[in-house]
Amino acid sequence: MADRSERQARRIVGGVAVGAAIVSWWPAFTLGAWGGVFFEQILTLWAAATAAFVVLVLREGTRRLPRIVVASLLLPSLWIALAFLPTSEGGLLAALTTWSGVLITLIGFPFMVWVILQVTRPQVGEMVSTRAWVVAGVAVVAVAVMGFGLGRLHPYFLTCGDFKISGNAEPANCTPGERVLG
Repeated sequence: MADRSERQARRIVGGVAVGAAIVSWWPAFTLGAWGGVFFEQILTLWAAATAAFVVLVLREGTRRLPRIVVASLLLPSLWIALAFLPTSEGGLLAALTTWSGVLITLIGFPFMVWVILQVTRPQVGEMVSTRAWVVAGVAVVAVAVMGFGLGRLHPYFLTCGDFKISGNAEPANCTPGERVLG
């Protein structure tokens, strides 16, 4: 039987998986429904990554995360810098900028949850098996993949009215109608 601290650590990992899945499903859905990740999702990640970077650089103590992890928190800022470059529509640089934003967001949100956990509860990483982290990662990826699938399949269970009333733009292939889920 696992001791109390091990059970608590597993509950925290479960919470991390749920939290990461919650923040990952919407960018995956928008990628499926609209073919892209919305700018506010990327900028939300940028804000969290920048704050985490500042905290990690300025924090005191002996436990430090690897420099590559700390440096990776600058990736959303790199995406913003790339977005400032002049591009021609349909060009390689425009595609690179778009897809780097998508990848940074889809991978970055769960990674950000993990980094925050490492900053706030570093002992959890030492108390939980690699298998538990893999299971948590698989759960997050599964939700993101299903979110993308739901985005692609939205015409079968959502109407244009569902998007309109939620304040979202209607995807090009939404099902006409005003029925609203719920």
